[in-house]
Amino acid sequence: MADSTEGAPTAAPQQPLVMQIVVRRDLLEAEGWGVGPLMAQVAHATSAVLHETRERPETQTYLDDLKNMRKVVMQTADQVSIERLASLLAAADPPIAHHLWIEQPENVPTCLALAPNRRDNKIKKALDKSGARLWKG
Repeated sequence: MADSTEGAPTAAPQQPLVMQIVVRRDLLEAEGWGVGPLMAQVAHATSAVLHETRERPETQTYLDDLKNMRKVVMQTADQVSIERLASLLAAADPPIAHHLWIEQPENVPTCLALAPNRRDNKIKKALDKSGARLWKG
């Protein structure tokens, strides 16, 4: 008897969950922020987005697998580019879950963290359009 799955299309493996974290590069280079303060901005943004999306199945799955968490740290050039990214994510249909951290009392947007996701094309396009790229040393 033939196997009933013979010749059936196989499903593509599912992308692993990842968080993209986008930091303004100009804060380090032009504004004189230290690495420590920038790391604090990353912690603020990632904590905020995980808290805000704690009921989403993707966030719960991400948090349940501590040994396999994936994060990608990216950079944007400046305030305009990080605000453009936030706008593109918010305007997607449906909106893409993220948190733009705004440091107080300065009222300065510093870091954007996306909720755990599977890197769909809408996210890739928004990152590309805003000029986000991998953080380089």
